[in-house]
Amino acid sequence: MGRRSIPLIVALAIVSLVIGALSLPCPAPTLEIELDPPSPLSVRRGESFSLEISVRNDPGLRARAEHVRGELVLPEGFIEESLQTWTRQLIFGDISPGDASHYGLTITALDTVEEGEYHASLTVRGSNIPAEDVDLEITVLPS
Repeated sequence: MGRRSIPLIVALAIVSLVIGALSLPCPAPTLEIELDPPSPLSVRRGESFSLEISVRNDPGLRARAEHVRGELVLPEGFIEESLQTWTRQLIFGDISPGDASHYGLTITALDTVEEGEYHASLTVRGSNIPAEDVDLEITVLPS
């Protein structure tokens, strides 16, 4: 083996390492879901409350969360005010590492709802992340 073959062997080793690193799967992003105000929530019959939903992409993994969307399902006796429905599709879009996307909603407890505890569910998913479920507790207070 001559002196000329050593740089060739080093170059081939570097190329092999680079190709190997590129073929490793990129880790899935990790999302943090925040509610403001946090659960449990309280409201009186016939009144409304505002809910801010924030989805933050963990900056540590350096992976972009793609096509992030959510679905909020309210219990019977509650509606999301802007669409007057008990379910609401939320589009958060693509979220870069360290960034967040926010959604503000107004939820109304109808006059027909009884006092007590209710549960709503929020599911957030993306094209490169698994679904994550969040349970929201809502207490209807005496009028």
